[in-house]
Amino acid sequence: MNRLDNTPVSQDETLYPVIEVFKTNVGDTLQADKILQRLNELFPNHKINFDLEDCDNILRVESVQVIVDVVKIIRVVKDSNNTIEILE
Repeated sequence: MNRLDNTPVSQDETLYPVIEVFKTNVGDTLQADKILQRLNELFPNHKINFDLEDCDNILRVESVQVIVDVVKIIRVVKDSNNTIEILE
């Protein structure tokens, strides 16, 4: 298993989940479902969900095996004509 920069990930590093949280403008479940379908195709080992009841329309991505590819996730959401930014 490798990081995004292709350096090896030690076994100890895979024991803790990597979680990224994003603020989006995704406003309805139909839109969210389409985005989730695409993200689940790209990242089958991640837990991905929207919280559309939150004022920031949160997209949460969790992985316990590899680093979350933030750039690719942002691209998928933007390709669906939505805005997204990392929530800090």
